[in-house]
Amino acid sequence: MPVSIEDVARKANVSISTVSRVLNRRNLVNARTRQRVERAIKQLHYRPNIFARGLMLQKSEMVGLVLPDLHGEFYSEIIRGANQEARELGYNLVISSAKDSDDTQSLLEGIQQRSFLDGVAIMVSEVTGGMQELLVDFAVPFVVLDGKVDGAMHDSVVIDQGEGARAMMRHLVNTCGMQRVFFVGGLRTNVDTIARLEAHQQVLSEAGIEHGPLDIYHLDYEYDTAYALATDNIHDWAGPNRCVFAANDEMASGIVDAAAAAGVAIPDDLGVVGFDDTRVARITRPPLTTVRVPMFRMGAEAIRLLCARVADPMCHPTAISLHPQLVIRKSCKCELDA
Repeated sequence: MPVSIEDVARKANVSISTVSRVLNRRNLVNARTRQRVERAIKQLHYRPNIFARGLMLQKSEMVGLVLPDLHGEFYSEIIRGANQEARELGYNLVISSAKDSDDTQSLLEGIQQRSFLDGVAIMVSEVTGGMQELLVDFAVPFVVLDGKVDGAMHDSVVIDQGEGARAMMRHLVNTCGMQRVFFVGGLRTNVDTIARLEAHQQVLSEAGIEHGPLDIYHLDYEYDTAYALATDNIHDWAGPNRCVFAANDEMASGIVDAAAAAGVAIPDDLGVVGFDDTRVARITRPPLTTVRVPMFRMGAEAIRLLCARVADPMCHPTAISLHPQLVIRKSCKCELDA
């Protein structure tokens, strides 16, 4: 049978309430008694019921992280940063994923109604009307990753997507001399895609380079769909001073592999660049020019802000903007290596 709090009290020759105070309010118990109880806990290998403890403290010491997906280095680095920060701050991290806005909304409703979480960090790719309404009145402290919810009391950690995409586009146009840059993004409603596409259009307009809707493609950030798209279009894309700007490294890698299968040389016949600087960018051949996103720090900062809001729910909202960095490799034909 598992060891109970009664067993610990009997072993230490104290009351159950004294054991409970040692577990939950150590400073209320004198040092000699506390040491005796802690010795009994260790000898009996007692593990307290965290749910009962949470009811007493009105705090579970667990926080949540909700992401659009758990697959791939981009999300795993966010999780790694979040988990490390949570542990350092004395919290356990609970992780879940939601594939779209409806799924996210349903998950958050469940968290609000039944959860034992002290707070939750949420990455949403788009905020619908229903999601907006839910989060404005959300009863659980929360932080938004890579976005914001107007009218809600929350903190946020965002990547300056426009800054990174403009740096990439200006490199392609001003340094590499590209005269046509195709854009392959995620869904039209995806907030990251919108920001990166706006930068693509802005820089081309500034340079006086003609561009139009036929140069823009919307996919799903996946390798396979980008490979299929490139298989159908690679010969039309290829040509002097032409490049494909894929909105993440997974899609860029799919385009590079499709080009190799079709006999189109990267970067001699066509430049290809990505975004995020995941491991995929380094192992693709040729290595991808890309934009490095501080994924680990994003997860860590989100949990730091969340734990601060759990401690003080009425603290003034904090918005942190993280800056991406252009990483130049061989796939853009500019003869520069990172």
